[in-house]
Amino acid sequence: MSFTSAQQGDPEHIPIPPVVTFQGGADLLMQLGIVDHITHQGIRHIASNHPDWPFGEGRAHAYWQIANATVMETAPFLDFFRTTWR
Repeated sequence: MSFTSAQQGDPEHIPIPPVVTFQGGADLLMQLGIVDHITHQGIRHIASNHPDWPFGEGRAHAYWQIANATVMETAPFLDFFRTTWR
């Protein structure tokens, strides 16, 4: 997912997709101003190590496979970063 310069820093005009990949999620977090900087590797590290990560087997939300990509529902992804992860 990429954003135009007109959308950067303006959360009102950033499209929120129903699902995100690790890379798309990292981009979206930065565009929404939830984090200053994060990479898809950073999100994968959090996913592997944070006890409250909401996705995966035995967790509240499942990962989905779409084509060759692993995706997550956007709403719980954003909620985790807004409320749990710091």
